[in-house]
Amino acid sequence: MRALKALTIALALTCAAPLWSAPDRWQDIPGSLELEPLGDSLRMNGTPMSIRAFRSRQTPDAILREVEANWALDPGRQPVHRNNIPNWTVLNQSIGDRHRSFQVREQNGISQGFVAVTSPRETREPILIVRLPTQVLPMQIIDSIDAGRVSQQVVAVSKRSVDVTAAAFGEALKAQRWTTSTLKKQGDLVRLSANRGSEQFDAVLSAQKSGALIMINTTR
Repeated sequence: MRALKALTIALALTCAAPLWSAPDRWQDIPGSLELEPLGDSLRMNGTPMSIRAFRSRQTPDAILREVEANWALDPGRQPVHRNNIPNWTVLNQSIGDRHRSFQVREQNGISQGFVAVTSPRETREPILIVRLPTQVLPMQIIDSIDAGRVSQQVVAVSKRSVDVTAAAFGEALKAQRWTTSTLKKQGDLVRLSANRGSEQFDAVLSAQKSGALIMINTTR
């Protein structure tokens, strides 16, 4: 879950689908990096994703230099672009109608990051597991399957207060036959949980100047 949250923040526009039949060729990363897949299936805002995570004792600069050199070898590919966002350095490159990204940061002396590739033409409209209350706007939807477990994470915003938004969620969940199990306010946060058979809904609503920010995770 922590890895997925980090990915959500740093690669909000990066989604993926395999480019070649050989699963490792699209990565073109140093052989010293051991990659771990994130889930069996992943979609961000309806776009299929293929993502790998890594940890290494090499410095971020050393890793970035090698990846950048590997990606620049093929003259038929587009230039490699490097960008810095809070705590992360990201490499981006277009390959035809596809796009790949590599991001890395250092934490407690260890380099960690992700490599991903996207195919926007394979995007499909995402379907929300839970219908959101009126005036709650979804900004990002991540669908994943891991070991047969379906999960959907939604980042949404509301112009209404946390209390009013939480009450609206309670009514919306009840109308969709969910049973609320937790409704707790802690300062500027409201935690809301509900279940419907084997399905589980969890949300954290936080107060913002313009209303409320809602982080939702639903599993089934």
